[in-house]
Amino acid sequence: MKKISLMGVVLLGMVLSGCTSNQNTLPEKSNSLSAVQETQKRADSETSHSRTEDSSSNTKTSNTTNQSTTSSQPATNTEGIDISLEKAISIYQDLYPDTAVTTVDLDTSFGKYYYEVKGVDDSMEYEVKIDAKTGEAKKEKEERLDSDEQNGVEKDEKALSLDKLLAVDKAAEVAVKAAGGGEAIEWSLEREWATTYWEVTVKNGRSETTVTLDAKTGEILETELDD
Repeated sequence: MKKISLMGVVLLGMVLSGCTSNQNTLPEKSNSLSAVQETQKRADSETSHSRTEDSSSNTKTSNTTNQSTTSSQPATNTEGIDISLEKAISIYQDLYPDTAVTTVDLDTSFGKYYYEVKGVDDSMEYEVKIDAKTGEAKKEKEERLDSDEQNGVEKDEKALSLDKLLAVDKAAEVAVKAAGGGEAIEWSLEREWATTYWEVTVKNGRSETTVTLDAKTGEILETELDD
């Protein structure tokens, strides 16, 4: 009987020892699970933060691109103007080499841009019309000057200074800025006294502004809102 009782005590002790061991092990598993969950939360948080930064970066890039596109919009629709001012003058001079250029106009006719270049010699006045896209030239006029304009009088008073002139697009840019916005649609290169100047028409909605600027320096000489 004593042996049986002793064995019972031993078995009871083993059972109690096992329960205690399980109780000690369970919190460790719970702690391990909590650590895994905390790590996962941190990873999710970092991923979300990274996505937010990427989204912010993409937004900034998009805004920068839009600003760049807006700021680069041209001051004039140059479609159909492939011939430069310098080239147009050269075409005229090939036709009338012994004359002085007195005016250059650039505007549209039936939806196409044309240069109209005028010049004089001591007794005659000439005009050439040049397709601003193809460079095709047509003689428009040859007529005798008035008696008071002959013998170099008109040439001395009206001959343009042709060196270092502002290009068509640059003149448009300056004129549009002076007009406060819009689009350049017509140009006229003329001379008064010793100044060769651009007269640029800027259209903004229903209003038009004529801007006169020094053709070499870009200095604004006059701005007039047309009625």
